Amino acid sequence: IFGYLNHLVPRTRHRILQILLQGLQRLEYRGYDSAGVAFDDLKEGEELTQVIRKKGKVSSLNDEVFGREDIDWDSVLDTHVGIAHTRWATHGVPNEVNSHPQRSDSKNEFVVVHNGIITNYKDIKKFLNSRDTCNERTN
Repeated sequence: IFGYLNHLVPRTRHRILQILLQGLQRLEYRGYDSAGVAFDDLKEGEELTQVIRKKGKVSSLNDEVFGREDIDWDSVLDTHVGIAHTRWATHGVPNEVNSHPQRSDSKNEFVVVHNGIITNYKDIKKFLNSRDTCNERTN
């Protein structure tokens, strides 16, 4: 897990994503089968969290992220938070759906990464389903 927060330190979105992905590259020695990143974004004037996940190496995620044309790479953010994660599958197959960060809902109200097994996942899933927020099937 690698997180990055800049507070009152202006950074372009491009630089922020470079930092997040370089952090993941430094964790590659640990072994993994997929990787993902979540970061603050702005679409049509609305703030949101963008989640990009990829099966395979961090270099594949890097290509996917920086190949996106729907991201304003040059916008400068004074405050931003992002998180990135590599996953080694112990439950569920290695694929983009099971990769982290996991989303709370289609609007990415919150995202989570986790190393290990969430033993109370049934309770969490029941709670999220009661709020109509859990729409992904994952481990």
